[in-house]
Amino acid sequence: MADFSIRMNNILRFSSCEVPHIPTSKPHEEVLIVELRGDRLTITQDRADGGLGSRIYARRTIDLPEASIFTILPELPSHVRDGSFFSALGSVAILAAGCGEQRRLRAVGTDRNSGQCHGWIFDATEA
Repeated sequence: MADFSIRMNNILRFSSCEVPHIPTSKPHEEVLIVELRGDRLTITQDRADGGLGSRIYARRTIDLPEASIFTILPELPSHVRDGSFFSALGSVAILAAGCGEQRRLRAVGTDRNSGQCHGWIFDATEA
């Protein structure tokens, strides 16, 4: 999968830390900026006020013809400084776009950034 920078419409749902792949909340719509540079993927919240929100970092772990799989990083790579970094654990799949199709992103993760464990699910489509 080649490098890209795209906006994606995301359906965010929350879940429990014990079974983060099973949603426990109603869907919430948001916009994400998703960038792939080499083996590093970033997912940044595009806030309604025009600013940028938190940023998730992930590293490519598996490449398949139809998808690339990434592991979400709980810490920034040593050479990166980013005040918007969002610490989390989980997996991201970027599904390759066929001819005339849009890319799709699926992610499941957990974080403890608020002091309690939260699970979440992303289901995003290229805007």
